[in-house]
Formats: sequence, C-alpha cells, structure tokens
Amino acid sequence: MIHIAKSPNLDFLFNHGHSEPPPLPLLFDSAGNFCWELNSYLTKFGGGANSYGARPSCKTVFSHAETINVFQKFLEHKKKTLLEVDDESLYDFVTYLQSANRANSTTIKRTVRRVLSLLEHTQSENSFHPLMTCDPSANSYQINAIEHHYRRNRQRSLRLLSHLCIEDFQDTPVEPISFIRNVELNAWHEAIFEYSHNQFIIDRWYVFSTLLEFTGSRLEEVINIPASSIIKAYEDNDLVKGIPVLKGKYKGFFREVLIPRTELQEIYKFIITTREAHPICKIHDKILINERTGRPLARKTFNSYYRKVIESSKHADLLKGTSHHNFRHRYFTILVARNISKLSKISRTNILDVALSAAQKDSFHASRDTLSTYVHLTQDPEIQSILKSHEIEARNASSKLTSIAEIAGALGKDMPPEAALAAIIKIIED
Repeated sequence: MIHIAKSPNLDFLFNHGHSEPPPLPLLFDSAGNFCWELNSYLTKFGGGANSYGARPSCKTVFSHAETINVFQKFLEHKKKTLLEVDDESLYDFVTYLQSANRANSTTIKRTVRRVLSLLEHTQSENSFHPLMTCDPSANSYQINAIEHHYRRNRQRSLRLLSHLCIEDFQDTPVEPISFIRNVELNAWHEAIFEYSHNQFIIDRWYVFSTLLEFTGSRLEEVINIPASSIIKAYEDNDLVKGIPVLKGKYKGFFREVLIPRTELQEIYKFIITTREAHPICKIHDKILINERTGRPLARKTFNSYYRKVIESSKHADLLKGTSHHNFRHRYFTILVARNISKLSKISRTNILDVALSAAQKDSFHASRDTLSTYVHLTQDPEIQSILKSHEIEARNASSKLTSIAEIAGALGKDMPPEAALAAIIKIIED
C-alpha cells in the first residue's frame, strides 16, 4: 500500500530536530579578513553543509572555534600564516599558553591536539605543501606529529594526534569527588533567603536546588525537566518521568526518579502558581521561568545567580568550593550506598558489582568506572546517617499502614466511623 504526502514538511531533514537553523561560528583575523583555512576546517569538523548541527553538537563546534581562535591570535602575534607553522611554532604556542595562564596541562594537551587536527586538514587541502606528517620516516615536513590509538571500551580504536611538545605533559590531577553536605545544603538554602525578599525568586531557587538534589541531573537537564511530568507525578503519586539525559552515552534517553512527596508538593505548588500567572508556561512546559515575562530562564542565568548568592552570603567561605555538580555527586553517592545496603541484607556475593549495575540502570550513568568513584564515599558518616533515617521512615510507614489496615478491618464491627477516622488521623500525624 502506498500513501502519498502531497506537501510534506521536510525541514527536520535539514535542521536535525532544531526549531531553527543552528548558529555557525565564523573566524576573522584582527584586520577583519575572513580566515579561509580555519573556517574550512570548522565546516568539515561540524559535519559539513548537509549535517551541521547533528553531530558533533553546535556547542562542541563553538568550543573548537574558541580554541582555533586562540591559535589564530598567537599566529598574528608571531606574524605567521597557517602554512608557515612548524615544530618550533608549536613549542612556542605551548609556552604562550603557559605564560598567559590560560589553562592547566590537561587543557593545553587538548588545545594542541585540536590545532594538530586543523593542521592535518590544512595539509589535506594543500597537498603540494609539506606542512605536516605522521610518518616518522619523513624528513621534509615542517611538523612531525605523532599518532596514538586507543581502544578502551570501544569497538573501534580511537585515533589521537599528539606532538613532542606535549608528550611529557602529565594530566592535571582531578579533584576528588565530593558531595554537598547537610551543613552546606542548609547554608545554601539560607543564602537564598538572605539574598532576596522576593518570594517568587526564593521559591524558584528552592525548586531548582530541590530538583538538583533529588534527580541527580546535570544543570542543563534540570532546566529541561518538563513541568507536566512534575504535575503528573504529583497527581498520580508516581515517579517523575521524562527527565532528559543530554550528555554522554545515553544522550537522548529519559530517566524516571522518585522525588519525596513533601518536596514534590512544593515543586508542584510553584508550577501551578506560575501557570496561573503566566499561561504561556503551559506552552513551553518549563519549570524555571522569568517572573516578569513567564519565559524560560537562559542557562547562563543559573551560573551567574549561583555566584552572586554565594559571594553575598555570610556563608561565602563555606560555600566557596560547591557547585551545581556537587548536588549530582550527593545523589549518586546516596544511590550507590542505598543499593549496597539493600543487597548486603540479601546476599554477600558480588554485592559491589550488582549495586553498581543497579545504580547505573537507575541513573543512566555511562561508565561503571566513573560510577565506582562514589563507592569510597558511601561509608561517610553523613551518608550512613541518611540511609538510617530512610530505613526508619520506611519502617514507620509500614507500621502505620498496618495500623490503618487493622482499623479498617474493625470498622463497622467494634468501632464507629467517627472513632475510626480520628484514630487514622492520629496515626498519620504522629
């Protein structure tokens, strides 16, 4: 059977799901001249005219554009063109980055590797010119690059370009993962109340912090949680569904998270209030909005507000090292700890592996190795205290349900309806 679409809208084939064409970075030198070689590389890296904006993302293309722009400024400073770059130029570029305090050793290595990709593309476009080679036996080229191949957790090996100017660089040690602790969490909430007397703004940032804490989502993912999913979860007394994963292996997937009823109610009340004040909220379906216009807040608003709140707070020293991501660390630490605790009561075989697998399934975390970094935090006294309080709450809830069931069974026999209702209310309030 054949169906004919007489006037199909095929814009999605060209915009790759974007409502409008994605922005394109263009590089010019300080004199305003268009940099043909640099923009040729960015066009190819970005996927070309037919697939730009699909993969890699526009954000990644802009990141490469910023790197290449730094290299362009360096070349202008040295009064060189791209085709005049040689091994010595790359050594000078590394020194330039170090002296300008632009980055640590890890970032410098990444920057040079991106420049090498640019130079390799330029070589392919100018085959007549001996600019760069990865062949160690070739002697007539200006730049002698090095190829590395990695296959870690990949079906196909990953090719990385390198150079002697960065081969001895050691990766900058990663700061140990730390979660936001109760004292810091309380200080952050207090800082929100101190910063503004506007109740809407206070409620908005409380909702934002609560979503960070109880979903374990990244900043951009929290911003894009649909308001309708919160409403449905509250009204159906269910999980919050449709939480987007916007980065990593599971990009494009959606998570389901259980937010405690009390916190979920506060988020629900905020959403209903904003929808009554701004009907447009029902259309864009975002939670965190501008008080005056009702439109979604821009991403940069969250970072700038976070800094302002901390800097003006009496808890500035305590909160200085915290970030949005510490909320995510807190969520994952509790998630792993809860799975370990639950499994330890059932079996003592492969507890850690099974706990990590369960946590990975719940969180859509791409790497078991990364997730395992939270294991050492699970024995932290504060985490253990949180687990115990959850267990006590669960036991109390179970006990209350049993008592209510007993009262319901006695209703109409030994107990009048008024007495039964009073007893049930007392059980709930205790």
